[in-house]
Amino acid sequence: MQQNLAKLFDTAAFLALISPQKKAVCFTEKQIIFSEGGPSDSIFYIQKGLVKLTVTSREGKEAIIGIFCPGDFFGESCIASDQPLRFHSAVALTEVRVMRIDRSAIIRILLEGGDACYGFVTYLLGRNKRISSALVNNLMDSSEERLARALFFLAQPGRFDSAAKVSQQTLAEMIGTTRQRVNVLIKRFKNSGLIEYAPGLKVNDSLRSIFRND
Repeated sequence: MQQNLAKLFDTAAFLALISPQKKAVCFTEKQIIFSEGGPSDSIFYIQKGLVKLTVTSREGKEAIIGIFCPGDFFGESCIASDQPLRFHSAVALTEVRVMRIDRSAIIRILLEGGDACYGFVTYLLGRNKRISSALVNNLMDSSEERLARALFFLAQPGRFDSAAKVSQQTLAEMIGTTRQRVNVLIKRFKNSGLIEYAPGLKVNDSLRSIFRND
């Protein structure tokens, strides 16, 4: 899906259109990028790191909307004229560098139409389809399947610097379980030859056998 989206959407050309209404911002691990209920006035493009989007119930229970990696946009709810406040929160799972883009710049491009507008909308539709699929998997899959899927996702070329840089606590937050459970599963995957350290974490393609094919 990412490759098909890349053919339709030229990210570099799109970002060039909105200069100077964008600026690079860095966040440390676990730092809040924006909070639920805060002003929805910008969209973000990830240049480095992983970002988690969450919503919180009235009872205080947190649910993960999705995990985003380099090349992803998030925070596009700012486009809606009837949604001045964020309905979710964004947190840096690792050290993160993003490009913050003013809402006015995005609205201008959408109103102008053309290839840039079409490419951006097509990208968002495809990415939201990916998020919906991931949410279904999180509801139906076991923690073992969710971890296998997360490791396989992180290991794809160009998606993240190295899956080995993601801590077990971060993996636990990504799949909605405990660090202790992740530790047990990591050892199981290693003993089964599905992952190895040579050096750093290497994810073998056979890991896909753990979860259903998308």
